Amino acid sequence: MNGPARFLMAAAALLVAAAPLTAQLSRSERCTVCKNDAKLMERNGITHGPFPFARNDSEKIAADFLWAPVWIETKHVRLAADLPTWKIPENEKKAYRAELEELQKKWPEIKPKGRSMDRWLRAHLLAERIESFYAEFEALVGREEESFWDEDKNYYAGVGPYLGMFEKYEVMIFQERELYRDFMQRTWGLTYVKPQRWNNVERRCLWFGFNMEEDDIRHDERIHNAVRHNLALNFLNGYQFYAYDLPAWLREGLAHWATRVNDERFAFFDTVEGAFVEKKSLLDWRPDVRELVLKDEATSFASLMRRHSFAELDFEDHLVVWSKVDFLIAQGAEKFGAFVTDLKSRRNAAGLPDGSGMDDAQRDAFRDHYGWNLPQVENAWKAWVVESYSAK
Repeated sequence: MNGPARFLMAAAALLVAAAPLTAQLSRSERCTVCKNDAKLMERNGITHGPFPFARNDSEKIAADFLWAPVWIETKHVRLAADLPTWKIPENEKKAYRAELEELQKKWPEIKPKGRSMDRWLRAHLLAERIESFYAEFEALVGREEESFWDEDKNYYAGVGPYLGMFEKYEVMIFQERELYRDFMQRTWGLTYVKPQRWNNVERRCLWFGFNMEEDDIRHDERIHNAVRHNLALNFLNGYQFYAYDLPAWLREGLAHWATRVNDERFAFFDTVEGAFVEKKSLLDWRPDVRELVLKDEATSFASLMRRHSFAELDFEDHLVVWSKVDFLIAQGAEKFGAFVTDLKSRRNAAGLPDGSGMDDAQRDAFRDHYGWNLPQVENAWKAWVVESYSAK
């Protein structure tokens, strides 16, 4: 807003009562979805800020980097999304219309039959999708929302209200590579342009950010999958508080599962830079996994348990870890949730989080929650793949 506009608004305030917030914002600043209607936003549990974010807050980041994303805070997540207007592909309009019609129940200004989505609508839709995924994760690990808000119980367990973390999960999306690089350097001390997750120890929350330019992450569902992939990892890391890493196969397998149940077109791989080659682009991973099993070339649970970083996973391993998690979840969310909770709740004699002896912990968890020893779970997975996955 320019100087004269501020002066006129201040002068008007001398004559009449303060106008509603929606009247004080310029058209470019006013959200086209919620119109910055304070009552409507409160009813739907969001705000456009300001709020804490990364190592500062939304206002300071916007000022320091001359950056104007859409800021949205929901019940569990804080989002900074700089998304351009996007034209919905003709063959995807039906799916988007159904999703937007559902969102319109909260935000009446939405026009579900529109041919494109502006920056405000894309950010609101993404925020809604993230909240849905958060609930999906809670159901997957078998935890009720209320269990994370028992302050007395959770204080002594050393966990916070957001799946175990003490502040909300953060997502940051830039359009430009160089602005993202600048933010990474000045905020986290990393000269990095690839998608990145960060454990913000000072605020005990987990951050994730990327730029659209570096890997051409522009299709709306590709952005959605990028967020789901990385939030799956951050939700799993943050579950029961982030004190140690779970096995790489389980983390990456769940991240792949989270994207593939949403949209199989867009895959993401956690790697160490320069150490991974995606051999081919596959829409359906099932036939290749089935072939690996039939040729006895699929990496076993026993082998995967000894791989401690993403750098130790090759292309076929990524397909296999997805399938193994797909299999474990298919046995029932109750079993999978108990399996994960067991691995995330380990404590030493002093009652502190303890990630040591994870190989034995996995063996015990397979036995206790699935009723299988290591050879049995391997054989059960192979039989399930051959029966469940088609050859083509």
